[in-house]
Amino acid sequence: MGRDGAGSNNNRGTQLMVFRTRLAWLLLAPAMLAMVFAACGGGDDDDGGGGGGTGSDEAFVASICKSFNTFSTDLDKVMKDASSLTDEKAAAKKFAEPFDKLATNFANAKPPKDLKDWHSDASKVLKDAAKAMKDGDLAALENLDDLPDPPSGASDRLEKIAKDNKDCQAADFAFGE
Repeated sequence: MGRDGAGSNNNRGTQLMVFRTRLAWLLLAPAMLAMVFAACGGGDDDDGGGGGGTGSDEAFVASICKSFNTFSTDLDKVMKDASSLTDEKAAAKKFAEPFDKLATNFANAKPPKDLKDWHSDASKVLKDAAKAMKDGDLAALENLDDLPDPPSGASDRLEKIAKDNKDCQAADFAFGE
């Protein structure tokens, strides 16, 4: 095929549509991440809590909610200067910092014993996505679909604590429905 203006415009249009779709993912990322926690509500945990491991439920909820509140604020700052997001690679690098900070803060939270494996797996997914974004790969947002669901019963237990946490409220973050 020869190079004509129409083919070039179609390619540019397709690239722009993909870029806008990925930017929309960024706007939805906080809600998507919150839904991961909400997806596994409904179980009944009779052991009275998951503390007694590496961290307490209360400290874990406070840490996670503070992480998401900071993430939400950081994303808002990036979006205020959306005019500088000229292409996918530039956008990925701009958004990499808030995602990297979220991944680090999330990984540093000390989960209760029953959430240790889940927390480790979820931390890896977040870290991998943040690294890919640093490398200019905005498509890494799609990897957030790979976040594992928390263990059954944990969402309800943590949500009881989260409903009174000011950072959870500010970030509009919930562990349950």
